[in-house]
Amino acid sequence: MIKDNKILQIEEITFSYNRNEPILDDFSIDVNEGEFVTVLGDSGVGKTTLFRAINGLEKIENGYIRVDGNLMSSSFYHLPPEKRPVGTIFQDYALFPHFNVEKNIYYGLDKRNFDKNFVDEIVNLLRVENLFDRYIDQLSGGQRQRVSLARSLVRKPKLLLMDEPYSNLDKNLRQDIRRDLKKIFSKMGSTVLLITHDSEEALSLSDKIGYLYKGKIIQFDSPYEIFHNPLHKIIAKSISNSNILEGTPSNGKIITKIGEFIISEKITSSNNISINVRPNQLSLDHTGNKYEIVEEEFLEGSQLYLVKDTENNHIISISMIGENDFSVGDKVGVQIINNNANLIDIS
Repeated sequence: MIKDNKILQIEEITFSYNRNEPILDDFSIDVNEGEFVTVLGDSGVGKTTLFRAINGLEKIENGYIRVDGNLMSSSFYHLPPEKRPVGTIFQDYALFPHFNVEKNIYYGLDKRNFDKNFVDEIVNLLRVENLFDRYIDQLSGGQRQRVSLARSLVRKPKLLLMDEPYSNLDKNLRQDIRRDLKKIFSKMGSTVLLITHDSEEALSLSDKIGYLYKGKIIQFDSPYEIFHNPLHKIIAKSISNSNILEGTPSNGKIITKIGEFIISEKITSSNNISINVRPNQLSLDHTGNKYEIVEEEFLEGSQLYLVKDTENNHIISISMIGENDFSVGDKVGVQIINNNANLIDIS
């Protein structure tokens, strides 16, 4: 038995519905005690399959899943879901409609080890005590989310799994609930694994983010590094609308059609490489005419422009704050306002 500060250990697991097309392919990740970790990825990449494998609803073909050092799953062993020390919050909350809130929260608690003070603390923390007599169809989306969380936490799980728990809430409510839960998890020292396709959610909540692509984690890093220094074009495009530019190394700089950039990685080859440049590192001006604005969108306080290189039709994203006089159809130039970039994998 392995015992250290790793609450969840997943080692090279494989799962497939069709053996020729694995959903999870030698997938590995660790979650330390008290961490909030998110597995992020597009729809259909296997996030929910991973969720079901950890809580025991799917049997893995190879590898190991351990919780608090104890084996949960392998090719030769499978502990059923009800015996795993894992709290689970499903996308639809999976609450019992024929029970009131109180019975939902207390359902399945072991009366021999019942800790009423702890249960009361969770109930008060999540502000659900005044909902005890209500039935599930009498609750709002945010109230159902808090009840579902309370039901999971009162069991003192070693690990809390959440699968797209905010997807049924409107944006303002999602933001409010996220802030509340971040405080609650921090106060309790909870160990959490969140499964989501929402990068904003992942960046705002997580200590670490693992990006799932083609059955594997292709980057496992802090939110800052995932956003500012993505290692793969899929991450760069999906999280920050980044530009993937091709350039030639020369005297410590990368020469692109836009201009020169600097990267921290050492490049020994003279072959062309691909770099990541975020939209807010570039700006437009009226002095050039090599580019044409083909789309514009007001996005999160900034104006996002898609401009086309008139020579090769390559599209570049540029984000600018404040009022400006650029419009779709304008011929423009592109200026570099921050020349720091990072090497990117385009495979």
